[in-house]
Amino acid sequence: MNSETRMQAKEFIEYLEQSKSESTVRIYKRGLQLFSKYYGKSPDKILEERRQDLLSGDSKRRKRFLREIEKYHKWLLKPIHTIQKKANKPYPINSAGSYCDGILQMFRYFEMPITLPTGSDIRKRVLTTKDFVPRPQEYRSMFQVADNLRDKLIISMGKDLGWRIGDFIKQLKDQLPNLEREPPIPYDCITEKEDVVAKSFISEETAELLKQYLPTLTEDSSYLFPSASPNGAKSHIDDWTVNQILRRLADKAGIVIPKRKRLRFHAFRKRLLSTCANLSIDINIAKILVGKQVEADMLTYLSEIEHRKAFLRVYEVLRLTEKTVERKPTPTSEIEKRLDEMEKKVEDYAKVIHGMYALGYGHVVEETKRKVGLEEVTLITARTEPTREELQPLRLKPEAVSTKITLEQLKKIGEEEMKRQKAEYKRIIEENNNH
Repeated sequence: MNSETRMQAKEFIEYLEQSKSESTVRIYKRGLQLFSKYYGKSPDKILEERRQDLLSGDSKRRKRFLREIEKYHKWLLKPIHTIQKKANKPYPINSAGSYCDGILQMFRYFEMPITLPTGSDIRKRVLTTKDFVPRPQEYRSMFQVADNLRDKLIISMGKDLGWRIGDFIKQLKDQLPNLEREPPIPYDCITEKEDVVAKSFISEETAELLKQYLPTLTEDSSYLFPSASPNGAKSHIDDWTVNQILRRLADKAGIVIPKRKRLRFHAFRKRLLSTCANLSIDINIAKILVGKQVEADMLTYLSEIEHRKAFLRVYEVLRLTEKTVERKPTPTSEIEKRLDEMEKKVEDYAKVIHGMYALGYGHVVEETKRKVGLEEVTLITARTEPTREELQPLRLKPEAVSTKITLEQLKKIGEEEMKRQKAEYKRIIEENNNH
């Protein structure tokens, strides 16, 4: 980026450098540079035109930059030799979308956001082969060969949280939850990229490592993972160093990373989401665990108990150490176990009836149908043919009336919901593959 552009975009660039990862800053800077080249004006002039468009009251003018960004996206995809150094080579679709994020984020920073329409080409991404996501056993091998507490903690905490690296490396010591609580310990974090709360958990493995690790930090260090630089106590470890640690441990553990693939911290996020998908955990719970945007009513509906149960299921798959031998259950614990099992069955059936996120549990429908002989159930809805949205209890209208729907219809709705969730899992696991 030339000196003139740097000066004009100084405030936004400084914000990026203080709050985003190095790779994100690099992508946004490049995106701004390319948009300025496409549009023929500096970032300051672009911002001023955006302000005037919004103040004009003209609906067509207010949408002008949305159209310009759409044209810019198409421009990036054209084989124009002036865009890239190599003649007649357009940017890949993932890169083109990422470079659009630069200008979109600048507008958002100056409180002049642009909302992309649903299904916009700018948001389209394709699966690449760049990310290498270790299997649970490979993470265990990396954990076992780690020769210091910090590296062990990065692996254990990374696989528990599934956060983006920018949120992870900036965690402060005083942001940690009470480690004396019974694990899994709730650990909330407001994510930078989407500005939502990640309702995550710390496993017993991570909690024990933290108790050993914290006393090794100097008192003047505020960050959980301070930088190794001379003034490291006042800054955090950078994303490049974390990724290098993971690659070194993989090499030490004898893990072969295929050609044209890379191992980076983001693999923890993909492994956690993939495990949730394999366990048929509701997509909304998975998003809440890693800090992705969900609808507001789902945040209210899904309780911490459900988050906790989902995390425990994932933890049993991803745990790094052998499970300790459990004592023979007492009568009380056996009763509690049975009550938990009964509670789960009731919850599963309720979700099927109300057309909520677990409608795909077809075996629950069939088993219940066989046992109690039901052919139809009564639902509260505003239509004779309710939509999936109307089946959600939190969206019922005051004037709603009773109607009937067969269990076969519920099953079909459930199958559609499961297909939707699988597609959504695939999308969020594949996103950011090029960054």
